Amino acid sequence: MDSIISYSLELLGINSVQNKPQKDAPFGEGTAKALGYVLNLASSMGFKCVNLDNYIGYAECGEGEPFAVLGHLDTVPIGDGWTKNPLGEIADGNIYGRGALDDKLPMLACLLATGDLLKKKTPKRKIKIIFGLNEESGWKCIEHFNKCEKMPDEGFSPDADFPVIYCEKGIVNFKISLPKIDGFEIFSGERANVVPNLCTAKYKEKEYSSSGISAHAATPWQGENAIINMLGVLSEKDVKIARLYNILSDYYGSGLDLDVSDESGRLTVNTGMAYVDGFLNFVLDIRYPVTYTENFVKDKIGKALPEAKIERTHFHLPLKVNGDDRLCKTLLDVYNGYTKQNASPIAIGGGTYARALKHGVAFGPVFPDRPLPIHCPDEMIPIKDLYALYDIYKAAIDKLCF
Repeated sequence: MDSIISYSLELLGINSVQNKPQKDAPFGEGTAKALGYVLNLASSMGFKCVNLDNYIGYAECGEGEPFAVLGHLDTVPIGDGWTKNPLGEIADGNIYGRGALDDKLPMLACLLATGDLLKKKTPKRKIKIIFGLNEESGWKCIEHFNKCEKMPDEGFSPDADFPVIYCEKGIVNFKISLPKIDGFEIFSGERANVVPNLCTAKYKEKEYSSSGISAHAATPWQGENAIINMLGVLSEKDVKIARLYNILSDYYGSGLDLDVSDESGRLTVNTGMAYVDGFLNFVLDIRYPVTYTENFVKDKIGKALPEAKIERTHFHLPLKVNGDDRLCKTLLDVYNGYTKQNASPIAIGGGTYARALKHGVAFGPVFPDRPLPIHCPDEMIPIKDLYALYDIYKAAIDKLCF
């Protein structure tokens, strides 16, 4: 098991934030290097490995009905505020690094667990461990896979929470372009799916800055939005800015008349980016409940901001499977058997590659009641949890595929 630690540090040491396309690296050199690392490791373990033009790749073993373990190696930008090495450090019983939870080390645990099963057993299904490189900003990797090969119908994505996810909200990002406000400029955020922790602005030639706390856009209550803080500060100086603050300040969308919910939870709004070009632009990451639609969301934004040009920049339809579904039940039984719990399937606002499968769910890696440092400074996983991931994923893949 010590090898999982050394492999983890090596993989975290590769900065795989999507960057400018390079020759033979459509998402940048770092993502291609991370894929090369895991495929070389998998090949040394006896897997057949395929690299689909450095868009995406997979390690394969066995014959029969295909089963996918589908995750990603790209990460959100490292960002500011780290106290540990974002490219890998062990401290206080934890492994720190961008991608420690989302999603490098969970995928590594799945690969190593399957490799150890192969030493003793022959799989009854064709297992494809698929490593995407564009999950955080577009899913072009999945599009490329589907152009080149047929995606397995069934599988799981180790890129969410335990015990097992039966339902994922719909996701839509809208770029809201408004007429500029005289004398006002604002700049913040690198990705819509991150709660921004820094914002700079200028109003009437005076410069301002505000800070916040980063979090995943699916859980905005766990952070503090620097853009909203800035609008709040400047709302006292300008009625137009005050209007925007009132419309955007509630992450449950009440200012947009979007405070709705169903069994999958409440709708959430993250104002993830702000910038000025010919317009005053905000990019909203919205996670909407499964019984609502993208058009419902867009119509409400249009009514609240009738002067805005609204452009969809990213979307995923909701995912829902029956809680008694065989795949869902098998994974739940594995988790409950390992943890000695009696947990039930849950719904989340996050979006995983499970949506790329006809019959897929998300399964881990975050245990209940653990801190959620995904997309935050000092992203980490406790070493004991990494070992537990290995054990749980090994038992699940054994039960489903061997």
